[in-house]
Amino acid sequence: MQWSARTSRGLVRPDNEDAWMVQAFSERVWLAMVADGIGGCDAGEVASSIAIKHCGEYILNNFQKYPPKELLVQAMRFGNRKVLQAAVETGAAGMGTTLTAALVLEDESKIYIGHVGDSRAYLISNGEIRQVTEDHSLAGELVRNGAITEEAAMRHPARNALTAALGTEVSVPVAIYEEDLSPGDVVILCTDGLTGLVSSKEIRDMTSVLGRKEIAQRFVDTANERGGYDNVTVVLMWPDVEGVPCG
Repeated sequence: MQWSARTSRGLVRPDNEDAWMVQAFSERVWLAMVADGIGGCDAGEVASSIAIKHCGEYILNNFQKYPPKELLVQAMRFGNRKVLQAAVETGAAGMGTTLTAALVLEDESKIYIGHVGDSRAYLISNGEIRQVTEDHSLAGELVRNGAITEEAAMRHPARNALTAALGTEVSVPVAIYEEDLSPGDVVILCTDGLTGLVSSKEIRDMTSVLGRKEIAQRFVDTANERGGYDNVTVVLMWPDVEGVPCG
């Protein structure tokens, strides 16, 4: 599998509280994650880093023990406990983070996604882009209810008001998604520093015309050119699959 990633502090925030990782568990099994910390000062940076570190370690250590969906749920709950623990130990009340994790099984032509918050996973297939995850935010609920459009949500006053995040509650709702992968598909994970300034159509269009080595940087540059109001992180993956298996 080929992949590319970029992150930026943006032009306004004093620190970059995003975190990300891409790791191969074997030649054909990959894990990618993005997280957007909340809490101010360095608390958000700590929360996102803890979530990425401990969720990744949990998945690596338990990959053979659980099926993919259960594995992702357990890993994200484990990460939630670690962020809560860190908040108590450091006195950083309000520490939290989004987390979107994608487990790619190339031999099965499958991707499994675990999700909490408003960082997103997109799938581009046959020239069309689809948002796989649903935002756990007030603006996301308005979009799902048909009250506002995606474009309106990008400017809505409640666009940053999360309804779920790791580290904010003892019990965290983990959304799980399963998708078939086809040859030529592109998987994109990103924080809201991108999606708040670049539409899904623009993401699709840029992905279709730019080279793989330059796309991630172009996304970051575009967000910063439009104000760079937030940290921005993007991970792109081009899974090596041969088609969707029958049955």
